[in-house]
Amino acid sequence: MRTASRTKRAGAGFTLLEMVFIVVVLSALTKFAMMKLVTPATMTLPTQAQSLADLIRRAQSLAVVRGQRMGVSVSVAASGANGHVDVACAASAPCSTDTSLTVSQGAVLGSASTIYFNSLGQPVNSAGAPLTSDASFTLSYQTGANNATYTVTVAALTGRVSVSP
Repeated sequence: MRTASRTKRAGAGFTLLEMVFIVVVLSALTKFAMMKLVTPATMTLPTQAQSLADLIRRAQSLAVVRGQRMGVSVSVAASGANGHVDVACAASAPCSTDTSLTVSQGAVLGSASTIYFNSLGQPVNSAGAPLTSDASFTLSYQTGANNATYTVTVAALTGRVSVSP
């Protein structure tokens, strides 16, 4: 009599342990499926764009703190792959806090350019005149069906740095 009631209960559904096991297996399979769909460069592209924006903000802050013009220089590799961004003093005096960023994971910087900040933190051109239009830097990643582009924009009047997909 006892065995008959146990089999009725066991056939009624899954145990908690079985459900936990199924959830763990499905989550592991989902993780591996997502890794096939998303490449490392598309996952890190927003982070690299934010790092570029932070580097530009650092140059702007250094210009204000030091009271001298600072420049952010973007150089693109000849092959078009990756790119390098440097922060340096516009004057000939050496900077001990120069910083740089190298774009990686297959991300590409759009074009070579330089932006300067005056001692008030405003973006200026190489002659020291205020910019008349916003300056932008583009990071992109393209491979097959995976295309992503992020733009870091520096507002001409205020120097506000923003990142947009």
